[in-house]
Amino acid sequence: MLDLAISIDADSRNTVIVETNHGARLKAPEWPGDCDFQVVAFDPSAESCEVVWAQALAEDIGRALTMLRGTPALRGRKPDWYRRLQLYAKGDSSARE
Repeated sequence: MLDLAISIDADSRNTVIVETNHGARLKAPEWPGDCDFQVVAFDPSAESCEVVWAQALAEDIGRALTMLRGTPALRGRKPDWYRRLQLYAKGDSSARE
């Protein structure tokens, strides 16, 4: 799951504790010290999360779009979700048609 999180505390080992927009409280061992909020990835049953860097996420979306582009299901007019993902890929040329 992806969610936006904000740093709220640190545990006894100085690991940052974050709270997501949906109220989940998680340990974020790789939380950057110079930011207030960040996108995080986590399993809903987990106690910790991974920081997701926006640029890496956009690049991953671009690569996925490149792979999807050749599939028969996406011939012709592209669905709205595909066009949104193109936007999220921040104009990466590999995601364009």
